[in-house]
Amino acid sequence: MKHLTIIFTLIVATLFLVCNTSSVDKSQMVNPLLGDISYESKFGHKPDATTDNNLRIRTHLEYVESLLRSKDVSKLSNDLKTKRNQLLNLLHEYWTNGVFPKNYDYPDQRKTCFIDKDGAICAVGYLLEQTTSRQVADGINRTHKYEELLAMNNSTVDNWILTSGLTKEECAMIQPTYGPSPVYTNNHIAPAYGISSSIIGGINLSLNTINGIQIGNGRVNKTVPIVGLITGAGQIALGSAMFPEEIIDWGTTYTNESQKTLSMVNIGLGTTTMILSAWNLISNRQPKYKSTTWNIYSFPTQDNNTGMAFSLAHKF
Repeated sequence: MKHLTIIFTLIVATLFLVCNTSSVDKSQMVNPLLGDISYESKFGHKPDATTDNNLRIRTHLEYVESLLRSKDVSKLSNDLKTKRNQLLNLLHEYWTNGVFPKNYDYPDQRKTCFIDKDGAICAVGYLLEQTTSRQVADGINRTHKYEELLAMNNSTVDNWILTSGLTKEECAMIQPTYGPSPVYTNNHIAPAYGISSSIIGGINLSLNTINGIQIGNGRVNKTVPIVGLITGAGQIALGSAMFPEEIIDWGTTYTNESQKTLSMVNIGLGTTTMILSAWNLISNRQPKYKSTTWNIYSFPTQDNNTGMAFSLAHKF
């Protein structure tokens, strides 16, 4: 039993490690400077491949607006304070409208995009356009369409920032990255979760078959049902831990239906395995041996006749 406990601990630890361990990939963050702190602050966990792209962008811009409004700007001139406040009002207007560019050209990366082929403009581009002109924004887009703001070497951008009341770093904090388009993210199973579920699900299906055979044949073997109780509990724990949360934002409910279905299958199969294993373990008793036996037999007598005898034995 001690060995089974050790094996169970290793299996569950491995499964959870595979499902929950992920390296930080900066190319998938919504902003190069702030990362995904906006999403984590609002929802309490990191975004992943199942997270709606527009939700990430709105959440980021909402967070940055609040962050920039809270900064101490007492050293700025009154003119720059006024312009800064005007730009933050425009930023609020922009993200509440919710019309963002799409990344049409980089299917495997999140990229900044100044103006996309449909004419949708990014947040910083919108601020610049509203305080200068669309012609100026188009000129910047021709040479810096997918370039991060801090990497832009453009005098028009630099001169605009100097008179905006914002720093270049603050403008870079605003600038989001955009995922590939189209992005359908609410129907996805992470490979690690899929592989883990397949492994433990296959094990439990095999154990269910063996449990059924043993129950039918009345075999005496406690190992299989004990292992089944352990792996069944492990699959229930895996399904419960990975059950996706429903996120309600802007009146829209976001959920990962495929992961939800897989989690329910894990919980259901794990429960079935535990029930069969418990049934097998309870009905799997040693056969009772009779404690009292009797027998009638014949024997030859001295006069060559046949005699009958009766024996009775009782085990204590």
